[in-house]
Amino acid sequence: MFRNLALPGAVLFALALGAIFNPRFFDPLSLLITFGGAALVSYFSFSEKQLRGLARAIRQLLTAPESTLAGHMAELRRLSGLYRLQGLRGLENQEAHLKDGFLKYGVELLVDLHSEESIRARLEYRMLTDLGEHEIHRQMLLAMGKLLPSFGLIGTLIGMVLLLSNLSTQDSQTLPAALGLAVLTTLYGAVSANVIVAPILARLQSAAVERETKMRVSKD
Repeated sequence: MFRNLALPGAVLFALALGAIFNPRFFDPLSLLITFGGAALVSYFSFSEKQLRGLARAIRQLLTAPESTLAGHMAELRRLSGLYRLQGLRGLENQEAHLKDGFLKYGVELLVDLHSEESIRARLEYRMLTDLGEHEIHRQMLLAMGKLLPSFGLIGTLIGMVLLLSNLSTQDSQTLPAALGLAVLTTLYGAVSANVIVAPILARLQSAAVERETKMRVSKD
């Protein structure tokens, strides 16, 4: 859990230190253009359900305790042994203690006396649904990873336009603000895409592969 929170925590801590000790790296307008623009396009590109699902997946990714494949296999062996010794009653007593949602769903189907074909079909549908959600979340993060640098570049172009217009009017007082806008939006876009979005995407992909492996083992 703490390892998953280390990266976003370090980024936020670094931004806070930069804003305190060097305010030149903090510009509200640059933040608004970069993050506000990316957020607005994401809002119109994806449904609210998809956005909530992504937020929930990221929160679970950062806060859920790590579960290895070896631990999952050990849990399956434990449940199998319990079933051989105590039958369905033994599995029924374990439902409330199972943390893996897919495994818990399979145990519930077994306890409810569904046929083998019905259990396999329901688990297959559940697995395909989960994998589809993971793919949607991956595509959303990929889009956000492109939107942030793009709006950083848009902010840079806006800053250059302001800079050139100020040069033509010889208004030297607004030159630093225009130059800061041009530089900081690119900085914000590059840092957020490569230091925040990219690691979350890599972690989400890794978790999806591990999750698929666990579901296939449980289903079989």
